[in-house]
Amino acid sequence: MAITISFSRGAISALLLLGLPIVNAQSSSVVVADVEPAATAVSQTEAAGAPLQSAETLQLTDEVVDRIVSDEATSEYAAYFAFEDSAVSDENRRRTTQSCKTFPGDWNWPAGIVWEIFDLLLGKALIPTKPLGAPCYDSQWGKKDTAKCANIVSNMTNANFISADPTANYWPIFQGRTCQPKSDTAGSKCTIGGYPEYAISVRNVAQIQLAINFARVANLRLVIKNTGHCYLGKSLGAGALSLWTHNMKDIDFLPNYKGPGYSGPALKLGAGVSVREVYEAAEKNGVTVLGAVSWSVGYAGGMITGGGQNPLAGIYGMAADHVVAFQIVTADGRLRTVSEDENPDLFWALRGGGGGTFGVITSVIIRAHPKMNVVTAKWVLDTSNNNLEKYWMAVRKFYDEFLNWTDEGLYSFYIMWPTPQLSMNYMFAPNHTLESYNKVVAPFFDFLKENNVSLSTPHTTTAHNSFYSAYQSTWGGNNFPIGVDNSIPANRLVPRRNFVEKYEETYALIKEHVSSGKHFLGYHNAPSNAGPHIANQDNAVSPAWRETVFFLVTSSNRSEPHATPKDLAARSKHLQEEILQPWRDISPVSEGGGTYLNEAAVDEADWQESFYGGYYPRLSEIKRKYDPNDVFYAVTAVGSERWQVLDGEQGTQTQNGKLCRV
Repeated sequence: MAITISFSRGAISALLLLGLPIVNAQSSSVVVADVEPAATAVSQTEAAGAPLQSAETLQLTDEVVDRIVSDEATSEYAAYFAFEDSAVSDENRRRTTQSCKTFPGDWNWPAGIVWEIFDLLLGKALIPTKPLGAPCYDSQWGKKDTAKCANIVSNMTNANFISADPTANYWPIFQGRTCQPKSDTAGSKCTIGGYPEYAISVRNVAQIQLAINFARVANLRLVIKNTGHCYLGKSLGAGALSLWTHNMKDIDFLPNYKGPGYSGPALKLGAGVSVREVYEAAEKNGVTVLGAVSWSVGYAGGMITGGGQNPLAGIYGMAADHVVAFQIVTADGRLRTVSEDENPDLFWALRGGGGGTFGVITSVIIRAHPKMNVVTAKWVLDTSNNNLEKYWMAVRKFYDEFLNWTDEGLYSFYIMWPTPQLSMNYMFAPNHTLESYNKVVAPFFDFLKENNVSLSTPHTTTAHNSFYSAYQSTWGGNNFPIGVDNSIPANRLVPRRNFVEKYEETYALIKEHVSSGKHFLGYHNAPSNAGPHIANQDNAVSPAWRETVFFLVTSSNRSEPHATPKDLAARSKHLQEEILQPWRDISPVSEGGGTYLNEAAVDEADWQESFYGGYYPRLSEIKRKYDPNDVFYAVTAVGSERWQVLDGEQGTQTQNGKLCRV
């Protein structure tokens, strides 16, 4: 197969200046049919005390790069795929000083022959993006297919459906909503918008290394997606190359693990493993691990690097506290072991310092804990059988007991609606029996009985002999519908001192918040209850998590319009100034407050302070060390202040535009 590309004289001069190869219709043609995948099995079989997973044994090595250099079919393009510390690194660095990441249509966007060779070196793993909603439109991807469109529309809130697509994202607002799946698309157009230009279906480490080298040399925007479960759109990026790690599903149970700083049962988890898959593996092997509430969350990447708030926080702390080691590919294209013994600064940063900016995690080793008893419960308090005075009297008692429940390790998941209603969807009491749980909550329910307050849904309890059983009966059975664009999410971490030194003001704000027509999802959540002897808490988890007892998630008003950029801008402004600001005022970072970086408002004005606390300067220094040329960018991630997305007037920050230096 012969492929030829032509360039203008100006483009040729610029390419020569940058030291990159040129393919000209009059000067050369290249046959690429027999290019071998750029991967080899390595002799090293263990890292950080655990066997390498199958995906990690296939790597891009210096010998493989030498083969690319010497192969007649690829030699002219070898500079695109070399490691940062190779002889071509000077040319690479010149390209990364450009003001914007290379974008489709730019003169220096890699030519078709380069993408073809790249795909062959990947083992034919490159996927040109077709927006998930494309079958609902007449577009460049084909004619409208009514049957396919109907199936997509019916599944757009199905997390598994979205995760199984190489580039789809759970939050369409951040894509720019350019190709929304809907039955009636007359007069509408489907464009790629904020979706990446290409995705790589990653099956081994070599593909990740090759992609990072290619993105670094060609100055491409690079994004990482496992499931697309991100409240801020970090796995999106117009014109980007995406690493889709969802199929890296290896799970290894290590019953007698001995590694850096820890000996005991552990699990090694590939980059594509979901929270539910981790819980299933732990149950199968008779242990307990810490993980997220939502079963569709990717475990090794965003959850861990965000700290990992979890239902066992009051017993064991944050999930990131239990990480023993990572395997990660950094911006130079090298696979590194990261632990307290190797690259300890990066080990500190990856545990809580945010995802998508330090490298691509290929696996994580986490501590496992014994099976435990858990009690689950639920109930609903509203005005069905109570007057408003009695309702608020009962709500007040609920918050009077808040610290007591938190200090007993209880973890809740309740919603306060403005209707008014307090719906305790799930109360989760790890390490409790029915007897011990009932003793903790007795003062509240005795108060209701003494004051003739009725629950519209009675208090019911269930005892479980394992975390997995309790999880499956609560969040495990929740569909967690996603793919909606009628709100912008946000949250706040409220510290213990608010329930000690500022209790009246804090309770007054809770009451005012819902009485004025707003809602929130609330948690009893106190990772500080876990003693330092239980886990390694010397990490980048936001200091606010060490202070918090009350975690609330809210959003812009769902009943107000979000359709146009003007609408979105109004909702975002109201969210920041009217909904969030009172919570910032009553729980400032200087007094232990903060914001959980994984479920936050993308337009959080003081994100460096709220997300990372006093750790941001140290994180920024580590970012500069391992990624000096900003190969990795993610919105609100460490180092992102140096970049902006030129997305025009979208009403809120989206990923639908060229990425340029500030």
